[in-house]
Amino acid sequence: MAHILVAWIYLLRPHQYTKNTFLFVPLLFARRWDRLEEAVAGFLLWCLGASAVYAFNDARDAPSDRFHPTKKHRPVAAGIISERAAYLTALILFSGALTGAFYLSQTFGITLALYLLNNLLYTLFLKRIVLLDVFSIAIGFLLRIYGGGAIGEVPISIYLFMTVFFLSLFLALGKRRHEILLLEEDATKARHSLKGYSVYYLDQLMNISATLTLAVYSLYLTTNNFTWLLFTLPIVVLGIFRYYHLTHNRSAGEPSRDLFADKFLLGIGGLYMIIVLMEMLQIPWIQI
Repeated sequence: MAHILVAWIYLLRPHQYTKNTFLFVPLLFARRWDRLEEAVAGFLLWCLGASAVYAFNDARDAPSDRFHPTKKHRPVAAGIISERAAYLTALILFSGALTGAFYLSQTFGITLALYLLNNLLYTLFLKRIVLLDVFSIAIGFLLRIYGGGAIGEVPISIYLFMTVFFLSLFLALGKRRHEILLLEEDATKARHSLKGYSVYYLDQLMNISATLTLAVYSLYLTTNNFTWLLFTLPIVVLGIFRYYHLTHNRSAGEPSRDLFADKFLLGIGGLYMIIVLMEMLQIPWIQI
């Protein structure tokens, strides 16, 4: 019984919910503390939708997942949960998430619907097409930002748009690089799009994405009158360098796992959040 319960939890992948915290970013920077309750509800609904995507993906990709050294242990690929049960679970979660989202806000409901559509297209087609696969992942993160903006009725700045887009590309490309090295000769069997990538090619794309991320974030910091946020620039640089180090020297690259398993990155993230909160709470300089 416990084995089956673990399998169902694995199917829904709650450890991936950390990605959905991007919904809180627009509210945090806009100081919309009054919309926190709605944001939490939106976060939970987004997580339901994400679990629906994972269940659908596992049912659809079970044959190819059996060639992957870790994905072959997923409950559908391993035969613990049937494909039919996974599809039914996805349908129920899709319906519940969208119903709740449109009840919360029409704009939020449309944004979540676009997120689910993007993920369905990714599972069915885009994940097999070079470059479009990583762009689809980046769009998923952008839609999380716009979902948070819809909840808080906060306009998304061009700087936030570009920073999240380029950073998401950087992380997705690092994941692809990790998969090529991990899977070796079985790479194209487990993920068709890997046939169009090489380690050298991905290294160049990661360098471009990291450079654009830092350039846009620097512009954002220097074109606004911040008290504390300027101090986050070296922290962001250090975080990007650390992820690059993990993908190139530690055989890592899975953002949802490796970003939260590395104590160095966790420390950087914690320090970043402290400085951001000091800015958002408008804590003044200490006068000596």
